[in-house]
Amino acid sequence: MRKLGGLWLAGVLISFGVMGETRDAVMKKALAHWTLGDGGKSAAAPLAATGKIEFGVPAEGGGARAGATVARMTDAYFDAGKDLNVPGQGITVYLRARDPRGSWNYALLNKRGTHDILNFNLFGTELGGAHGTEIGFEIHTDQGFVMINFNVEQIDPKAWHDFAGRYDGKAIELICDGKVMVKRSWHGGNLTQNSEPLLIGAEMDHGKVVRPFTGEMEEAAVWNCVLSDDELAQIMRQEKIMPDENYAEPYFSPIHYRPVEGRLADTIPFFWNGEYHIFYLRAISKVPWEHLVSTDLMYWKELPAALRSDGAADGPDGLHMFTGSVTEHDGTFHIFYTGWNPANKEGREKVMHATSSDLIAWTKHPEHGFFGDGIHYQNSDFRDPYVFWNEAAGKFWMILCARDAKTGKPVQGVAQSGDLIQWEQLDPLILDPPLGEGTPECPDVFKIGDTWYLIHSPSAGTTDMRYASDLRGPYRIPESPTIDTPILYAAKRMFDGQRHIITGWIRDLSGERDGGNFEWGGDQSVPREVYPGHSGMLYFRPVPEALRQFTKMEKMVAGVPTKTIQAFAMPDNYLLHCRLKIDPEEEVCITMREQKAPDSGYRLILRPKKQEVEIAGKTFSYPRKVRLDASQPVNITAFAQGSIIECFINDAYPFSCRAYEYRKGGLSILPCGGEVEILEMSVKTLETGDTGK
Repeated sequence: MRKLGGLWLAGVLISFGVMGETRDAVMKKALAHWTLGDGGKSAAAPLAATGKIEFGVPAEGGGARAGATVARMTDAYFDAGKDLNVPGQGITVYLRARDPRGSWNYALLNKRGTHDILNFNLFGTELGGAHGTEIGFEIHTDQGFVMINFNVEQIDPKAWHDFAGRYDGKAIELICDGKVMVKRSWHGGNLTQNSEPLLIGAEMDHGKVVRPFTGEMEEAAVWNCVLSDDELAQIMRQEKIMPDENYAEPYFSPIHYRPVEGRLADTIPFFWNGEYHIFYLRAISKVPWEHLVSTDLMYWKELPAALRSDGAADGPDGLHMFTGSVTEHDGTFHIFYTGWNPANKEGREKVMHATSSDLIAWTKHPEHGFFGDGIHYQNSDFRDPYVFWNEAAGKFWMILCARDAKTGKPVQGVAQSGDLIQWEQLDPLILDPPLGEGTPECPDVFKIGDTWYLIHSPSAGTTDMRYASDLRGPYRIPESPTIDTPILYAAKRMFDGQRHIITGWIRDLSGERDGGNFEWGGDQSVPREVYPGHSGMLYFRPVPEALRQFTKMEKMVAGVPTKTIQAFAMPDNYLLHCRLKIDPEEEVCITMREQKAPDSGYRLILRPKKQEVEIAGKTFSYPRKVRLDASQPVNITAFAQGSIIECFINDAYPFSCRAYEYRKGGLSILPCGGEVEILEMSVKTLETGDTGK
């Protein structure tokens, strides 16, 4: 009797919930709820059915509910109309469905027109290759698009399943049968609205209905609020919701500045009177020049925006304030920037000028602006002015992203001025070989010793370097021309009287996925010292100010020779330094954030025989050439901070990546065939802990 009583009590708890709320009561809270076995006839929001659908079909197959009737669909879908937008920062969507064939390559429940015209989308899709079929959930907010997904192989693909997507303004979750399959932090924002129909079993794509469903559906609902775990457990008829064991709370790295709203894009560094100024483009509507200042390159004070859109809607200052440079002359500071506005009939880009007496308050001088002259340079892709004093010429020089007026090919443009007001356009720098397809954005020219260096970023690819013995060129390509992986972009430099320091942005990836598309902007990289290397190379190492932030020793290892894997437990966020003696004929793999699953985490692979290093994850790989003398110990410094990993090989070669998928995990060192000796390894964290601020 006690056992029966216990079973009865458990049934009551599942039926009525911990707080006594029934499943029906939770369903009544829904913005819309449909029982699909009868076509949703009792729903407040009626459905229109399209395609072959059988109603009242008894549920069968794995996980079927006794007595349930469902809709059996063949290339079919339901349309709930265009009025059911979910506003604000709270949504829960629910669908109970089965695909007897186990395909799941269908739209499921959504209100979308494209990735950008999207309120929410619960879907299945075939990604191909090793990924297979995924169940996904995505939303679009005024902060952008985010998607999460899990592989169908994690569930019985032919059984009935309860799917739910949930977003609370801080994180997005995808739940299946009472378990959170994947959860990801998202930096807020209100859900975007649209005039597309809400569809069950299909989706809109640029005005067309696509990907209709074949299988069975029992029930669907949408709430304009966030259901609690208890409420969601009621909906899914589960005792409780099991959390995602891989989820880590958002971590805001103290050494990677990021604005609260939008993203940090192109940085324009400037050193003056003992202070490091970073002007940057903030990736929001009508991009402004924002302004930061620091005395130690780590703690940044936000100052008033330097430049904002304030001109006529069709004028050069009517939309975006794009990249340029800052210089000082005779007590006056000068900003040269790009006014970028496709609505300007004179030209999309115009070089513009502003001045200041204190670096804080800036006065624009629109009368000083100019376009490409049509003789040297086209009046398109004419932007990103970098200004410096050319001692030999006795004039100021301006280096520009430009296109040749005759051929239209990308070139590194040049202009000169004696007064920073009137500019004469000259022939471009000599590049050997010439540029390929990408226009050379964010140029920076400087001299160390007897060598001139050119850094630029050819159209959202990588930030590259060249070198020359003369300012005019020819600028040649060193053996390893990129200054980092494609994850670092638009890096520029300043000189503080003793050292050259460069910063750029660690780019965001769409959906906060390791394999997501490249976004414009992200977090500021760790500032790096720039110094000359071999044969025209520039080397890069983290500034000591960044290293000094990590004072709490977590682990110290020394003198460990091994031919097998060495594994170490690690804090979530840390600074790693290791010195290794490696076999010159074999590879060594250092994996950060490693999980129990194979091929998890982020691998830094040293290949001395190929003179190559690679940083890689499951969905990306960034190899490049290095000089690796395996007769000497190899030094590796790595910052693992939230979703950012920045590694430095021998204080010369940076390798950066985004680390969205794995926010915590162990460290392993694996020699592939030979032997590696861990001469020294230390792991340090911030004294304030590793949870961020």
